[in-house]
Amino acid sequence: MEEKQLILRLQPEDLSCTVCFNFYVHPSTLPCGHTFCKCCIEKYWTDHVKAKCPLCQTNFKERPELNKNTILSALLDTLQAQDSSTNVHCPSCNGSEAMRLCLPCGAPLCKDHLMLHKDPTGRQRHLLVNLITTPWPCLHHDRGLEYFCELHGTPLCPTCVPQHDECRPVHLMELYKRKRENLEKTISDMEQKITNKKQMISKQKDAYREIQIVICDIKDNLTRDFREMRDYLEKQERAAFWRMKQEQDGAQRETSQLVQKLISELDDIKRQKEKMEEQLENDWMSVLMDVGPKETSTSLPGSRSPYTFDENRLVDTTDAVTQMKQSLLSHALLEKAHCPPKQVLEDSLVLSPTSLQPCEQEAGTSVQGRALNRLLQWATDVSFDPDTVSCRLSLSPDLKTVTVADKNCSYARNERRFTSCQALCSEGFSTGCIYWEVSTTEIDGWGIGVAAAEITKSQQLGDSDLSWCIKWNKNRLSAWHNNEEIRIDLLQPSIVGVLLNCTEKLVSFYSVAPGMEQLIHTFRLHFQTQVFPAVWLYGLKKGKSLTIRDLEKKAA
Repeated sequence: MEEKQLILRLQPEDLSCTVCFNFYVHPSTLPCGHTFCKCCIEKYWTDHVKAKCPLCQTNFKERPELNKNTILSALLDTLQAQDSSTNVHCPSCNGSEAMRLCLPCGAPLCKDHLMLHKDPTGRQRHLLVNLITTPWPCLHHDRGLEYFCELHGTPLCPTCVPQHDECRPVHLMELYKRKRENLEKTISDMEQKITNKKQMISKQKDAYREIQIVICDIKDNLTRDFREMRDYLEKQERAAFWRMKQEQDGAQRETSQLVQKLISELDDIKRQKEKMEEQLENDWMSVLMDVGPKETSTSLPGSRSPYTFDENRLVDTTDAVTQMKQSLLSHALLEKAHCPPKQVLEDSLVLSPTSLQPCEQEAGTSVQGRALNRLLQWATDVSFDPDTVSCRLSLSPDLKTVTVADKNCSYARNERRFTSCQALCSEGFSTGCIYWEVSTTEIDGWGIGVAAAEITKSQQLGDSDLSWCIKWNKNRLSAWHNNEEIRIDLLQPSIVGVLLNCTEKLVSFYSVAPGMEQLIHTFRLHFQTQVFPAVWLYGLKKGKSLTIRDLEKKAA
């Protein structure tokens, strides 16, 4: 009958005492079955009142007799003999099977002998390093790694050291430990420098955010002040022109009344003239009997003199306007600064914040209804793509709403169809400005953003460098790109507006409410082909939905 041989591989911790963490010295087994070094267990009992096992805490009425574990002792003797005899002379370790080098022992180790040199205690009795790939003069000499010549950069054996007296060789392990300590100290210093630099960067970013907050406050104040001044000037302009109109209407009224009276007097004179001419021609006797011609008044009793315009009555108005103009033009501080054209300035302040990096754009900047109307000039009709919508989502007939279904929908097989609750729109963009809005009132968790054409069906919105979005999840609003989250301290928006500026490669998200909108976050994009509007629905609760709103495009 053929005898079968059992090969058993032990780990160093299998032969180590749990008190001193070294290999057993006179291993002794207690009645509870646990084994310790004899000297370790005796010292442990000396330091404690009761005799008990350090591992299982079993108490013994009397200190048990410590007998040597002969099986473990024999195994340790065999392994120690094998270790001392094979560190240098083992053919397999010196051959191509060597995997690591034990620096204190100066021996290359194969897989089997490597286990004997692993040191779980961390006391560095053995120090395993990579093998030396290039040969050195003492490669085959006894103790060929005991010394090191720094000048020639090579390990030496004790026999070859006299050849390098002028080089002053040193013990390899001492030099290695010293160099290693210096390198570790340098690494520690560099780690501290890295930490300091990160803290400086964080402080600079925090300072910049504070500057942004201050600038936003000042911009709001300036906007309010200039708006109030514009309102005041417009009011004064209306008042001045209204006064001009009143003067003009008064002059017209007075002139019309006077002209009517003069016309009436003229008609009376004409009638008297005609009567006298008829008397003269047809009734010569009445002419003889008439005492004399009656005086005819050229003006009616109580008639006023002709209306004359008094320019002095408007001098106070023109003087007041002139003084107001001179007061405004007397402030030369702002005139010294460069002033961009009106359209460029409005676009940069409201719609295209290119002066700020995307991650540094302050959320919460609010713009009133006029700016919102400006966004609508880029309103674009978009709809969901039936080829990408997930099977977990049902699609409305008008392709404007995606809803979580109670079971998978039977869509046609397509390589672009998402595996998670996501959908792209059919329309992709690479140029121009595009604006659309999504209603979020019918769902608790969602993601709204854009994705590059290269996004795969298994990638989730915001988790790769091919998509950018904002998410509302677990009562928290955040911006996501490349699986990095930026938390935003704003309430849940019921309507999310998205402005995609392909020319500047920016996408901005807005919280839209009646009469105003609030900037949430701005990303700077990078894409090679096109980007598509995209949505993500959190959870699988039936009936939850996202809807693309119908927008009426307005002129700029």
